Amino acid sequence: MSATDDDDTIMVMAMLDGGLRSLRDANEAQLTVGDLAVEVPILPGTSTCEDLDRLFGRTAGGSCAVVRHPHLDGVVGLVERGRFEALMSGPYGYGRSLYGRRLLADVAQWDALTLTPETTVVEASSRAITRSPEHVQDHVLVQAAGSVRAVPMPVLLSAVARDLANQALRDPLTGLANREAFFGRVEESCRRSATQPGHQTAVLYLDVDGFKSVNDTLGHDRGDALLNEVAAALIDAARPVDLVARLGGDEFAVCLDVETGPGAEVDTTLAERVATRMHEAVAGLRRDDAVQQRVRVSVGVAVTAGGPIDARALVRAADLAMYRGKRDGGDVVVGPVVVATSAHADPLLDTSIEAAIARGEFRLLYQPIVALRDGRLASLEALVRWQHPRLGLLTPDAFLPAAQRAGQLVALDDWVLRTATSDFAAWMHAEAAAGRDRPVALNVNVSTDRLLSAGLDDVLRAAAAAANLEPGLVRVEVPEQLLVDQLGAATEALDRLSEAGFKVTLDDVGAGGTSLRHLREVHADGLKIDRSYVQRILTDDRDRALVQMLVDFAASTGIAVTAEGVETLEQRDALLAMGCQYAQGWLFSRAAPLSEARAPSALLPV
Repeated sequence: MSATDDDDTIMVMAMLDGGLRSLRDANEAQLTVGDLAVEVPILPGTSTCEDLDRLFGRTAGGSCAVVRHPHLDGVVGLVERGRFEALMSGPYGYGRSLYGRRLLADVAQWDALTLTPETTVVEASSRAITRSPEHVQDHVLVQAAGSVRAVPMPVLLSAVARDLANQALRDPLTGLANREAFFGRVEESCRRSATQPGHQTAVLYLDVDGFKSVNDTLGHDRGDALLNEVAAALIDAARPVDLVARLGGDEFAVCLDVETGPGAEVDTTLAERVATRMHEAVAGLRRDDAVQQRVRVSVGVAVTAGGPIDARALVRAADLAMYRGKRDGGDVVVGPVVVATSAHADPLLDTSIEAAIARGEFRLLYQPIVALRDGRLASLEALVRWQHPRLGLLTPDAFLPAAQRAGQLVALDDWVLRTATSDFAAWMHAEAAAGRDRPVALNVNVSTDRLLSAGLDDVLRAAAAAANLEPGLVRVEVPEQLLVDQLGAATEALDRLSEAGFKVTLDDVGAGGTSLRHLREVHADGLKIDRSYVQRILTDDRDRALVQMLVDFAASTGIAVTAEGVETLEQRDALLAMGCQYAQGWLFSRAAPLSEARAPSALLPV
């Protein structure tokens, strides 16, 4: 590739980073060759090579020229600068003498790939790279009525790579950045905050208040439409340099890079201003034209104050601030919370799991697992939360890593097992007394630490006996990563659970790299497919194939299979068509107190 090719590449890539960024961020039409094409010299075929040689000599830029056919209207050819200059130099420097008076029509490549401006970059690159070698050029021509432009191949292939990467990091419903893209951006910004004086990172965490009622009363189509309206409102309220993302369900997040200047104090003004602007933008929306009820949103804000900050700790601080606002009635902006170090977000700072249990700070919520065929309630998964005195209500990802580092997971797991079995037995008794006796199971999670420690089967036996609960109703969920790391030790512990009558379910299958060998060698009654694969079954053929493989494997071995993270009716229908038996996710219900457990089948007709 010549220096002029580099010039064209730099120019077009700058255009991609500028004007076309808004096109992709708005989730509009796919990128086309017309968006990438640049002006190039156009000469008649009756011009001589000497004419083009002088033209190239007067201009440093331009990597090719277009030649119009002398006899065929609308037919154009290509002369690429690198090949042309080699021709004009010729052997021993006599090329200009040999070719100067020849017509351009004699040296043009008339087989150049010529496309319309509307051709997508994916289609264009496919056609370019599948041509036979003798017809491959370094440019694609873009021809419209009265004009011809060109796209250098490096620019086209780079655009395809960027476009495909953009799709992989985009939420398929709203077109916003997805969870992976968001955390990647926050990590980069936090790194700058730690190493560049005067740089701060701010995170806004937003959750639409009462969104479930929109789906329940107005339908999921209106719910999806509302999420798109919220996304558009957030984009309009954000600065061009801010990253707006949808993390899942009705949860959104924004990453802001804040430049305060070296030596400046922590400045929360910008984060507050953007958060307020976004809150007001969403409040301007209406849930339904007929009702005219405005949309309410809770916003949490967290800002770094220099020093090394873990990106997830910063996001967690914003999430907790949002939950505090939601707990107090919602429709507010809470914060900014200033996070000076990651230790400020450490839930075990100055306390322990045992002390929190003694203070009664842990609580259990339950999320239903439903049978896809008829929507009946099949099981309830116990999910632990920590009502932290300093950090507010914490989800497991906010405290389990710290508890594991401190070696305190066993105490927490034992509390969960005893409390869940007791609560569930009392709920089953109340259901039976109310005439709603039904076959529902209890799913409880155990950590790797607990499974590999002595006495798990004894704790479960004692808990089930104390609650007068049949062991067969308890499904113990074990992390898939355990099978990869410590298959031998895990197998012995799992066998003891099975011998005691408890069911074993492998959790988050696919996330930890389990092979079919692991699944074959471990006795399990069920497996749960990781949410990351389920959420892309409609957009990624590989993820869909993996889910289908796991469903087929479960069917052939008599294992119950559950899909995690189901958020849309389309995902549910796809899983049903694939033969998946059970599903769990926000489409059916969020985690809630056990007293609110119910089957959502009436809301979700198959």
